Amino acid sequence: MTDYVAMSVSRRLVARMQATHDRRRISVFAGPPGIGKTTAIERFSSLNPRGVFVAKVGRRNARELLVLQHAVEAARKLNNSPLKRSPGSIWELRAELFDAICWWAGVSPVPARRGKFPVEDFGRLTLVFDEAQNLSREAIEALRYWNDADRCYAPFPLGLIFVGNNEFSLSSAGGRDSVISAAVADRAAYVESLDYDDVVDDDLRLFIDAQVDIEPDALELILGAFQSPRSPRSLRRLNDLLADLQDLAAVEAITALDVRTHLGLTG
Repeated sequence: MTDYVAMSVSRRLVARMQATHDRRRISVFAGPPGIGKTTAIERFSSLNPRGVFVAKVGRRNARELLVLQHAVEAARKLNNSPLKRSPGSIWELRAELFDAICWWAGVSPVPARRGKFPVEDFGRLTLVFDEAQNLSREAIEALRYWNDADRCYAPFPLGLIFVGNNEFSLSSAGGRDSVISAAVADRAAYVESLDYDDVVDDDLRLFIDAQVDIEPDALELILGAFQSPRSPRSLRRLNDLLADLQDLAAVEAITALDVRTHLGLTG
């Protein structure tokens, strides 16, 4: 993993994820590719190495069955659980995830199912879904019961964080239904959409300075190139540009001439 660069978007996301974790709540975040969402997940996970497990579902419109399979696998990886079964039904998967959570907490599933342990006896555990735009609305609605204090599927409420790209519709608009039901939204600590405009010049400066040796004039030229609406402030695209410039640079530091040559700038 690339060294963490504390830019405004990632700082904001990490702080909100941490608050969600500490309060055992639900949060939902959406934003375009390349603004640092996955980096924020990795940072949040590194700050809570025993308290966060991350699942990523690649299939579009994934239903509860597939989502639970990924959650069970992620939970087992977190705590090196010896449980290896791969059930084929939702009810069995719910039981497997419950058992994996009990293994993490160091308690027996049988008394836990009977409510023998008060919530206060358990630490914080949060399940993060990266690429959450692939989850169906029904799957997200079913997952909220792992957080529900009254009818919780888990021995204690899990924190739930959903992070998706800009296809992850958080509000009903343009004929599209929100992927978030009213019940999920009501329980959420944060429901937030981000955009490329949230990546400011100071973020780009921090990122560039962390990646390459560059002359001040060259850095300003790059910032100018990212002012255009045709050049979205994607950190992934910026990283590709810096790699190209490093290949082009005749000396150790990237110069203004390197930037002008590569971008075809005049003047």
